[in-house]
Amino acid sequence: MGQVKVEDIRPGMVLAAAVVIPESTTLLLKEGHALTIKGIQKIRELKIEAVEIVDRNSLFVNPIDKMTENLEQDFLLYLRKISPRQAEANKNDNMVRIADVLEGMIPRICRQETVMEFCVQLKLVDNLQLYQHSVHTAVLSGMVAGAMGQSEEEIMTAVVGGLLHDVGICEMPLVLGSKERSSQQQQLWEEHPTYGYYFAKQKEIPQEICEIILYHHERWDGSGFPKIKQGADIPLCAQIVGLCAYYDDHVTVQNMPPYIAIEEIYASGGLFFNNDVVQAFVNNIPVYPLGVMVRLSNGEVGIVANIRKNQGPRPIIKVFFNRTNRPITETKIVDLSKERTIFIEQVLE
Repeated sequence: MGQVKVEDIRPGMVLAAAVVIPESTTLLLKEGHALTIKGIQKIRELKIEAVEIVDRNSLFVNPIDKMTENLEQDFLLYLRKISPRQAEANKNDNMVRIADVLEGMIPRICRQETVMEFCVQLKLVDNLQLYQHSVHTAVLSGMVAGAMGQSEEEIMTAVVGGLLHDVGICEMPLVLGSKERSSQQQQLWEEHPTYGYYFAKQKEIPQEICEIILYHHERWDGSGFPKIKQGADIPLCAQIVGLCAYYDDHVTVQNMPPYIAIEEIYASGGLFFNNDVVQAFVNNIPVYPLGVMVRLSNGEVGIVANIRKNQGPRPIIKVFFNRTNRPITETKIVDLSKERTIFIEQVLE
């Protein structure tokens, strides 16, 4: 519709551009606002002559509003995948409570417009992969923080820090797209926590979240980057996000089997990662969700039937198909904590 004289605007019309108070930079009504009688009255009182209105035949979509909707869906989808509402689908009853806490936090997070703006950037930079990795890291970080007895505000910090930990990559999309980095590209890549820290500081993101962004690649033994802190000097939430990001990067981005990623994390306890954080992750996050279909290393196919009995990535499997994919006459139970030479080779989702 374009520019419309103020005398012709009506309630329900949608602004195609923000309305600013004359002779100032003060925002009166933001782009995408649906006009009300009160809003129209304010415009007239300020003697504004015309405003930009969306054509009634055009769909007005605010990217931030769309991101809010998408993030709520994606966060819930992954949360319910690793922590369904059934008690038996969680490592322990406490994780059911923590999942409920996380679910209640989603609307609070989505009301933070700056966080949503960063999420839009994450979604644009790498064909969704970086965004999905960030959502997964946020959920895992919240679950681990809760398992370690952190307060609700500390859990919120871990979740938002997990969501924004890689925002510095938005400044270097060409490096992100390189399968094999040159030494110069690797050096630039290792600057992304610092880029992200200052990027977030400029947007007035809380300091504790900025520190998660800065320190999430630091390691317990000092071998990480940007080599500012090590050991207990690394803030706990940054330690949690760092481990969760490491796990999801290996499993989701690099397609590493979860049991191998977990074995690497096990081996890194006290070296790359705080052993307390490692134990909280391994003992509380179900690597293989209850009910998921898996193929074992011996070729047999079954369903994850129990995740509570055993610690780590070795659940109990109920086998339905033999190695040639034929149904077996009688289903059998394989306890991977006892059958140490058999492991889950593939998740059949």
